[in-house]
Formats: sequence, C-alpha cells, structure tokens
Amino acid sequence: MCKERLGAFPSLFKTNYLIFSRSMNNFNRTAFSLALVGLSMGSGSIKAQFLGGRRLKDDEDGPKGQFMVYGSLDYSKITTPSTSSSTVSSAPLGVGYFINNNDLIGVNYAYSQNAVDHNVIYKQNEAGIWYSPSVMLGKYFVLIAQVDAHYVWGQQLTATAESMESFSGYRLRAYPLIGIVLGGGWALKFKFAELSMLQTKTKQEGWTKNYVAGISGSTFGVGISKNFDFRKKSKTDDN
Repeated sequence: MCKERLGAFPSLFKTNYLIFSRSMNNFNRTAFSLALVGLSMGSGSIKAQFLGGRRLKDDEDGPKGQFMVYGSLDYSKITTPSTSSSTVSSAPLGVGYFINNNDLIGVNYAYSQNAVDHNVIYKQNEAGIWYSPSVMLGKYFVLIAQVDAHYVWGQQLTATAESMESFSGYRLRAYPLIGIVLGGGWALKFKFAELSMLQTKTKQEGWTKNYVAGISGSTFGVGISKNFDFRKKSKTDDN
C-alpha cells in the first residue's frame, strides 16, 4: 500500500504543477494587460522626464475644448508556399474631445477581415469608447497612448468550413502612437505596437480568448486626424 501511494505521488505532483502553471500563465497575461493599460493612462510628467517631452499646461495655448476627427488603416499580410493570408483592419471614423490640452475621450468604430487565397473567412465590427493621453516631443512630434474598450460582433467560418456563423464579445486594447503635427489642426499618426485581449462567443461554442502583444514588423498602422474648434471667440481674443 505504501509503495502504491509513493508511486502515485509523482503523477499527482505533475498534475498539480500543470494546473498551477496554467493558472500562473493566465494570471501573468491579465496582470501584464492591466499593467500596460495603467502605464498608458499614467502620469504624463513621468513620460516627459524620460523622453524629453512635456505636457501642456491648461493656461497654455492648446487644443483644450476642441473636437478631433480621425481615420486610420492597418494592413498585414502573411504569405506561405501554399497559401496567402492577408488581414485588413480600419477605423474609418473616430471622434474625440480634448478634456484638457493633452488628453482626449471619444467614440470610434473599426472593421476588420481575414482572407485566405482571396476567400473571406472572418469579418468583424467593433465600436466603443477610447481614452488617449499624450506628451509633446518638441514642437512637431507627439507621443500618444490610446486605450479602447469595444463591443465586438461579426461572422467567421465554421469548423466544417461549410458556412459562416455569427459571434459577439468585447475587446480591450492599448497601444502607442507617434504623431507628427502638420499645422492647421492636421496630424499624421503611426501605430507601431499593440496589446489587446479579444473575447468572443458563438451560439454553438462558449467564450474564447485571443491575445496580441508586442511589436510586429508585418503590421503597419497609419492614420490622419483633424482638430475642429467650434468655440465662439470673444472680442478680446480678436484684438
């Protein structure tokens, strides 16, 4: 009896270790996601110290009280000897409001699709809210962080590849951008990394999670934005 118990101990230890390892992996993913979001929404003064930039003060001339409209396009393509897979995702419209000279809040919409050999196997819509703090790097460059919280819906090819099935869920995303001020309220913006979690479900299946983290050389994002000032200027401003 004692030998049987001793023989079963390594197997039990291995099972418990695997459960613990999987739990730690899930915990690390969640903690890393929350950490990056926290950094994105953190103090701009800390970023300014390390990057040589600065946050505009409220009494300085800036975009506080203005509205911003932007659009962007991300494209990535992976080619193998037998297949060619490409993904195109775009945010054709986003609207934000400057709550001060550095930070925006707003709403946006994005569409993406995945095609293999020119056949669409996945298409997705997402819409929600976003928050974006920024730090000026000199006069013409801006370091920007953006955090999105989106509701997601779309269609994907079934496991049997016979038809498309509907799905829904949500996405949490954080990413950095570099902006170039063009003048007249216009700016170019370049996305170069991303951390996101997508959780979706279908009628036939339960919840599934997908994570994206890091910098990808095969993915490039570029956008353009325009600021609009609808505030009425006082007579003292005109003089």
